[in-house]
Amino acid sequence: MTEIPEHLLKRSKAAKAKAEGGEAPADAPAAGSSSAPATVAAATPAAAAKPAAPAKPAGPPPPKPDIPVVAAAKARKRIPFWAMATLSLLPLWTFMYVRGLTFKEPKVSGPLGEGAEVYTANCSSCHGGNGEGGVGYAFSGGEVLKTFPHIEDQLRFVYAGSVAYGNAGIAVYGNPERSPLHNTLAKGQMPAQGPTAGGGLTEAQILAVVCHERYTLGGADPTADYLEEYEKWCSPEAPAWVGFEDGSITFDNVADQLEGTFVVGTKPAPGHAPDAEP
Repeated sequence: MTEIPEHLLKRSKAAKAKAEGGEAPADAPAAGSSSAPATVAAATPAAAAKPAAPAKPAGPPPPKPDIPVVAAAKARKRIPFWAMATLSLLPLWTFMYVRGLTFKEPKVSGPLGEGAEVYTANCSSCHGGNGEGGVGYAFSGGEVLKTFPHIEDQLRFVYAGSVAYGNAGIAVYGNPERSPLHNTLAKGQMPAQGPTAGGGLTEAQILAVVCHERYTLGGADPTADYLEEYEKWCSPEAPAWVGFEDGSITFDNVADQLEGTFVVGTKPAPGHAPDAEP
């Protein structure tokens, strides 16, 4: 059941009484008047103005666009870090590449290899770095082979030295058919190199330097005319070289150890002609 508001009932009663000629009840509101009491809008003071918010500082101006060259440089791809490491190794690679292209003299073994070192340290100052001669006689161009056709005579002369030959009254220390100038002291004294003669070389070193003078500087052909000598004395496997190194062969017994060999010894002795037989 719906409840009717009281003011509507009063208005209805007032309207009914007026229609019947009566007066409207005092507490009845006039027709047409609003049932709601008039309200006077209270005048409200103007809202106090709020303080203005402080102005935000203006931001930095937008950056100017890069010129095309700079923009292109920034857009270009950077070199990766691993590429930088690779580039840092480039100088080392270049050095190794150049070294690889550099020609290296093959290291010679045996008496020829050791003889080159002995010659440089003890003989080159008199006979020249390449055996071209100087204070001493030349070896190059086959000169040493003409003076000493037999290696035994050269070994003996290098061991004893020219002074010992002079004291012994032996003028011809090599090929007697060679010019006398190559069998005298015309080019100065040849120092003794053997240990018992006052020199500083061993018998193995004397053999090594004599092989170097004959084959490297003098031009003896180890595959033709001097094949037998080379295989007996100057190859890396030569029995004379192996024996001198291990001490089983000496200048005094080499003729007994190697067939077809002249006596060497450590004392001065006359040389032999090219066609002389042991």
